[in-house]
Amino acid sequence: MEFVIALDVSMGKSYKVVYYGQTCLSEGELLHDKPGFQMLLDEILSLPEEPIIVFEATGIYSKPVETFCQRNQLRYSLLNPLEAKKQLEEGTLRSWKTDKHDAHKLAQTHQQNYRMEKIQQSDIYKDLRDLSRFYQEVEVEIKRIRMYLHNAIQLSFPELELFFSSRVTP
Repeated sequence: MEFVIALDVSMGKSYKVVYYGQTCLSEGELLHDKPGFQMLLDEILSLPEEPIIVFEATGIYSKPVETFCQRNQLRYSLLNPLEAKKQLEEGTLRSWKTDKHDAHKLAQTHQQNYRMEKIQQSDIYKDLRDLSRFYQEVEVEIKRIRMYLHNAIQLSFPELELFFSSRVTP
């Protein structure tokens, strides 16, 4: 058994539960601000062993939690939303969508489900990914501008291609 901190993330806040096995040790709301994250860090440091933090990827809303985990070198598992939904609905006839319920179910089902820990990448890989995406965006923009230029030339002076094209011989 291990300590599990499960978070149901929403805009600007999360609902947090701390479990050891199937026993809930504490629960409450966590604000995504400096004092809120400091309280969470203090609670993590007060535990006898390092917990794993489990939360669902919710776009930009889960980024502050992920950044907090990375900066403090904490173990965490970032769940795909569809995977989390499937795991939360196992064994139940109906799904209640509440922050409290989801956080408790995430923690309770952690022991039964294999959840990979998120491995932190080196900054160089993050930079390369960002630069690659930027390069792709620039290429798409260049193609779009070339198309607009070609259309403008065709509308204003369609014979211009005859003077500069190597494909057409007089």
